[in-house]
Formats: sequence, C-alpha cells, structure tokens
Amino acid sequence: MGRLKNIATITLIAVILLSVLFGIKIANVRFDFDFEAFFSKSDPETTFYEEHRSRFETDNDFIFVALINEPSIFDKEFLTKARDFVDELAEDTMVVSVQCVTHMEEYVKTPFSAAVMSRPYVHIDNPEKYEKDSARIYSHPEIANTFVDKDGTAILINIRHQENLSKSSCDQLVDNIDLLLEKYKFQDAKYAGRSVGMGYYVNQMINETLFFIGLSFILVMIFLVFTFRSVWGLWVPLTIVGASMVWIVGFMGLVNEPINLILTTLPSIIFVVAMSDVMHLVSKYLDELRLGKSKKDAILSAYKEVGKATLLTSLTTAVGFLTLLMVDMQPVQAFGTYTAIGVVLAFILAYTLLPSLLVLTKMPKISGKQYNQTFWYKILHPSFLWLLKYKKRLLIGFTILFGVSIYGSTLVINDYFLLEDLKKDNELRQTYQYFNDQFAGLRPFEMSIKVKDDDKSIFDYEVLQEIDKMQNYLEENYQVDNAFSIVSMLKVANRTNHGGQKKYYKFPTEEEADKYIEQFKKFDRSGALSVIVDSTEHYGRISSSIGDVGMIKITEMNKALKGFIDSEIDTDLVEFKITGTGHLLDINMSRLSSSLFSGLALAVGIVSLLMGFLFRSFKMVIIAMIPNILPMLMLGALLGFAGIELKVSTALVFTISFGIAVDDTIHFMSKLKIELDKGKPMMLALRRSFLSTGRAIVLTTIILIAGFLMLMFSDFLGTFFIGLLISCVLIFALIADLFFLPVLLIYFFKPRKKKQKELTTNN
Repeated sequence: MGRLKNIATITLIAVILLSVLFGIKIANVRFDFDFEAFFSKSDPETTFYEEHRSRFETDNDFIFVALINEPSIFDKEFLTKARDFVDELAEDTMVVSVQCVTHMEEYVKTPFSAAVMSRPYVHIDNPEKYEKDSARIYSHPEIANTFVDKDGTAILINIRHQENLSKSSCDQLVDNIDLLLEKYKFQDAKYAGRSVGMGYYVNQMINETLFFIGLSFILVMIFLVFTFRSVWGLWVPLTIVGASMVWIVGFMGLVNEPINLILTTLPSIIFVVAMSDVMHLVSKYLDELRLGKSKKDAILSAYKEVGKATLLTSLTTAVGFLTLLMVDMQPVQAFGTYTAIGVVLAFILAYTLLPSLLVLTKMPKISGKQYNQTFWYKILHPSFLWLLKYKKRLLIGFTILFGVSIYGSTLVINDYFLLEDLKKDNELRQTYQYFNDQFAGLRPFEMSIKVKDDDKSIFDYEVLQEIDKMQNYLEENYQVDNAFSIVSMLKVANRTNHGGQKKYYKFPTEEEADKYIEQFKKFDRSGALSVIVDSTEHYGRISSSIGDVGMIKITEMNKALKGFIDSEIDTDLVEFKITGTGHLLDINMSRLSSSLFSGLALAVGIVSLLMGFLFRSFKMVIIAMIPNILPMLMLGALLGFAGIELKVSTALVFTISFGIAVDDTIHFMSKLKIELDKGKPMMLALRRSFLSTGRAIVLTTIILIAGFLMLMFSDFLGTFFIGLLISCVLIFALIADLFFLPVLLIYFFKPRKKKQKELTTNN
C-alpha cells in the first residue's frame, strides 16, 4: 500500500500542477459570435459571394435606426431633432454614410428650365408643406416603406459602418447611438443590425456560460449530498468534475479557441459526462467496500470491473462528438472537437485524480445494510420480476413503438429563420420583427449580374432590358421591396427628367437610357453607380432586403425564380445569381441535416465496432444497438408530431444524445459479459446485471437529465431545445436499456453452452 500511496501522491501533484496551468489560461478565453462562421469555406457558393463582395461591398455592415413619433412623423419638433440627430451621427468615425429622409432631396427637371432643380422630400422648417411632402413620399417607391414606415409613424435611418467591425467596436458604435438617443429624447426608437446582434449575443453567451457553470456546481452538490449523504461523497466527486471543467476551458484558452454560441453548452455537457464516469466508479468502489474488501482491493476491483466499460463509454461519447467534423461549419466542428477533448480529459482525471484521492483519503463510512435491504433493491428487484412476467407484451409494445416512431420521424420539416435562436418574447427579436413588419425587412437580398457577352456591358440596352425584367419579377413575386440597381437609377432619372411625375417612374427608352447613363458617369458625386456596377462594367448587382420568411419559403421562391430565368431571361446574354449572407445561411442550413445524419450513421458504425470488440459477437452487437436506435427514432417522432423544425440545435441533439445514451448500454452489457464469463446461467447473469448496474444507470441518467434541463433556462431557443430534447432522449434510453434490452437478450441471445460449461468447470 505504501508504494501505491507514493504513486498516488506523485499523480496528485502532477494533476494539481496541470490544473494550475489550465486555470491560468482560462483568463485567455474569449467569446465570439459570427454567423458567417457557419458558411462552408470549401463551398463554391461562398467563394462566389466573396468575389461578389470584393467587387462591391458587404451586405450586412449596417444598422437600421427607427425614430418613432406617433401619431405622425410630420411634426416640426420631431423632424428637427431627427435632422440634428443624423448630423451628429454622421460625424462618428466608424460611420461611413447615413441615409435618412430628413436629408434626402429629389431632383426634378421641368420643361421651363434646362437645369435640374432639387427639393427636399420633407420641408422641415415649413409645416404648411407637410401634407404635400407626405403625398410625394408615398408616391415614390424608393422612399415609401424603406425610409418611412407604412403607417407614417416612424422614419428609418440607414447607417453604413466600417466593414467587419470587431465586437468592441460594435459595442462602442451602439453605445454612441444610445448616447445620442438619450440626448434627443425621442418618443421611441429602435435599432437593429449585425453589430447590434453581435453585442447582444456575445454578452448573453458570457452571462449564460457563467450561469450554467454556477448552476452545475449547485446541482452536483445537491445530487451528491442526496446520493452519498457524506462529506467525502460530496468533495471527492466534485473535485473531479471541477477539475474536468478547469482543464477543458483552460485548454481552449491555451490554444486560443473562442467559445461560440453552441459551445456555451460545454459546461453542462462536461459536468454531466464527468459525473457519469465518477458515479459508476465510486458506486462500484463503495459496493466492494460493503462486501468487506480492503480499500486497495475495492479500488482495484472497481477499476477492473467498471474500468473497461468507462473507457468504452468515453470513447463512444467522444466519437459521437467527433462525427460533427463531417459538418462543414466551423462552429459545429469546434463544438464537436472541444467537447470530445473535454470527454477525454474527464476520463483521464477519472483514472488519475480519482484513484489518487481514493488511495490518499480516509475510507468513507459504509452503511451496515445488506444490499437486499436497500432502497434500490426494493425498486429494482420487483422491476426485474415485472419485466420477466410481461416480457412478451414489452416486446410487442416496443415493436409498435418502433413503427410509430419511424412514421413520426417522416413528419419532421427542415426550416430556418435568422432569429430562430431568440424566444418570441425576446426584446431583440421583437425589435427585428418590428423592422420586418413596418419596413422592408432586415434580411439582406443580393443578386449578382454578369454580362456573358464580352462585347457588351451592363449599360447595353439589351442587358438593361433583361435586368428590368428580373427586377420587376423580384418586386412582384419575390417579396423584394424597392430593389436598388442600375435599373432603379434609370427609373429615378426618367422621373426626374419628366418633372417628377409618378407615371414616369418606369424603364426609359433606349435613347433616354443612354443619355441618363452618360449623366451618371459624369455627375455621380455620391458614388452610387460604383456600388451597383463594377469598374469592368461586366458585373452588377440588385440589392435590397426582405422579411425573414424562413428557409422553406425562400426555397419555394428560388425554385419559381429559376423557372422564370429559364423561360424568360436570355441566359446567353446575362447571368443572374442569388448570393449574399442570407442565401449562404440557407444553403448551409439545408445541407446540415444530411451532414449530421451522415455523422450519426458513422457514429453508429464506430460504436458497433467497439461493441463487437468487446463482445466478439455480431448478434450481441445488433441486440445492443437496437435499444439505442429506438430513442433516436423516438426523438424524430417527437419533433415530427410536435412540429419542431429541424435546425442546427435540434439536429445536434441526435449526435449528442447517441454518444451519451449508448453509455448505459455499454455498462449493462459489460456487467453481463463479466457475469457470463464467470459461468453464470443467462437468467442469473441478467438478473445480477440488472440489479448491479441498474442503480448506477438510473443515478447517472438523473444527473444527466438534471444537467441538460439547466439549459432550458437559456434565452437562446437553440440551447433551450438542446436541453429539453436531450433530456427526453435520455429518458427514452433509460427505459430502453432497463426494459427493452433485457427482453431482447432473453429472446434472441443464447450463450454458447460449451464455453459456459468450461467456465463453470474452471470456476
């Protein structure tokens, strides 16, 4: 025992030193939210978008500010304050440009003058003209519903800021806007945009990560006190779990990996996974002590009987997470990688720190109760007898459940919204919805235009006609309001040259178009032309924004758009292609489910190989895998029947759940193998496995469920659903392992009699 203590002491010192190192590196951990990280870097669509962006500008470096004044914006005091607010806002060094109706002018050429006259859309200092101003604004489609809301109660300020602002710069810009809003004291104001969302998401991620860590510690403490009812039973497991968290977060700090939105669930996952390892080992250690074994023998027995199963469960859980590498999304890959590393680190601590503490600490007091007098025996033994009595009905019931689950899984729909991660009552989501309802929407719309004939340019009338056809289709059928393109500029110029009459806001004749384009090239001081036509004059864009209608609706609209292009557009002359951040998100989200389920299939295959290595029986592998596939099908049915869309968060649940849920099966089957190898008859081996592992399986499932249910406190719907759905799967898996797996073994697995006879003789 002396040599064992020396090894334990050295190991403990090494673990402490590493823990200090990782603890120091935690200070380097940062949080990051960038939805462009979800774009596949190897996808041609991403490459196309980057090339398109390099020719023009980014489509999401903006902030919309809505200044609200009920019952009407046509109020001198309000408009004066709005004008002054915009003037100050434009002075911010991070602001590139500001557009607002208070500063916009309409250009008009009348038959009585050769010069082009300008007039403001709103005569702020002349209230007597407000009525005419209002009528003129709502007759101009490029202004109405874009810079003035549908009800005339708000004006929109479009702020273009510097590209790719950091989180701190975004926060500073938002703070500057807040200070100005506080200074001018408008009746109400709302703002939204990528910079606003980034600050909110990152701050919320920080708060929730710290909250989950604190709540996890409280949960674990309560659970341990209830389970072991001793100080030893509290601090020893808590030390392992706490060290696991320090190691994985510190490791992320060491390699400079930020915590993304999905990785905010890491604390809860590592806590419950580490606790699962500890629970199985400590429970077996205490059981051995109750049998009268010495501390040394109890430790050796615990690691001998449970060790291989714990190793396999750690491997299968890590494999489950590593299959997420098949998803070509950096945040998902980072989640899979670092969660798998966390699982491995928790296993290492369970095999280094835990045995060291068991050796060096005083042996805990053991209850004098016989096992058949304990609470768990009184629960598990009748349950096993009930299982034997109704095994046929259980088999039929689970078979029916399989069929129902398969059908329910076919009802699952794959949809995605930009703000799906925020609950409906969330203030930020309600703000975004306000812009969707009252203005043109916040989802960027980008369409690339490419002239395919090298001898022609964007400005050729034939090309312009094709662009006009496309823009008309988009505004009439694609929910695009007030698209901005070379055609839009021509329509405005046509109206300008006809005295500002509404009926002339239309595509001009060839002669007129040539004249207007010549004027654009000579007098475009604002640079508007370069924003929509590149320097080669072979590429252009149609830019706007639309409402957040969801991926399913967008897919339908894209299908109809393709049909229109194929039948109505001269594709030999010009090529139209949708691009932009919103489009890339749709593409990547639509591919997500197939990638995740390919990864899940791979996980099932790898776990089956590990099972085969353990049991050396193909039939046993099939029997063991069926109860783990059933919970996945039941999850699919739950999504289908409840109408919960398949998205990043809900799709991740399948992979996470499988890697964790299979652990209980491995522990059960490992114990069964040990009992069969001892020469026990099948029914006796099954009974001993049920009673021996049942307690640990139930306890670990409870702690796992409690740990994941914590995620339901999140303000992010994705995190909420991960917590809720994984908890449901774990309940399904527990029932399957305790009542379906034994029934399958009874009916379909017969140990080889020759081997069993030989083992009995040897014993």
